[in-house]
Amino acid sequence: MPAQFVGLKNYIDLFKSSFAWNALQNTIIYVILAVFLELIIGLVLAVLMNRELGFFRPVVRTALTIPMFVSPIVVGIIWRMIYNPHYGLFNWLLGTQGFAPTGNEYALFFVVLADVWQWTPFMYVIILAALQSIPPEILEAGEIDGTTGWQKFIHITLPSISYAIIIALTLRFMDATKALDLIYTLTYGGPGGGTETIGFLIFRTAFNDLNIGSATSFALIFTIVMGILITRFLGWLNRRFEIV
Repeated sequence: MPAQFVGLKNYIDLFKSSFAWNALQNTIIYVILAVFLELIIGLVLAVLMNRELGFFRPVVRTALTIPMFVSPIVVGIIWRMIYNPHYGLFNWLLGTQGFAPTGNEYALFFVVLADVWQWTPFMYVIILAALQSIPPEILEAGEIDGTTGWQKFIHITLPSISYAIIIALTLRFMDATKALDLIYTLTYGGPGGGTETIGFLIFRTAFNDLNIGSATSFALIFTIVMGILITRFLGWLNRRFEIV
């Protein structure tokens, strides 16, 4: 059948689609939860690993960075086995049997947990590098002034690494909005579209429904919106820190 020009029909259908709005909602929840948790845990780990731990520090540092070098497809397979309701580690730890974490209305949160496991090391590495770049003279001056450990962290350490935190947040935000591999192998968008993100919706529309026109329209709108958000944010970042 020859291609037909449909004008703006695909874009109008996009705004009318309940699947698109569901995917948008899931994407927003996914990105906010995953990136926030990765930032907090990564910051805590970086502060701990910045201390003198003797022989154990290089060993622990290496172990902490391993997850982010694993392919998202493999991560999805690993966590699908962990979440298996019959022989999975998750049920064993909880002391339950038959509970399927990715088979209920809270499935999206369990997908977020897998994402946090993989990408927290990314936040940790960037923040740790920033912590180690703080001139020791600044910290020593704070100690001389009689600041407590918490005051030194809030008023000296955090402002000194704020640029690194913002850069890490930006990179993870851009990557998390494209979530597809992990969801494809872990839940395939289910149950009932509960874990379907914008990236997965575009994939499903193009390769399952074979509706290339709609998928292209979804992808174009998504690219434009993301481009505007990132451009505005990087503009603010440049004015604030003059580093980009």
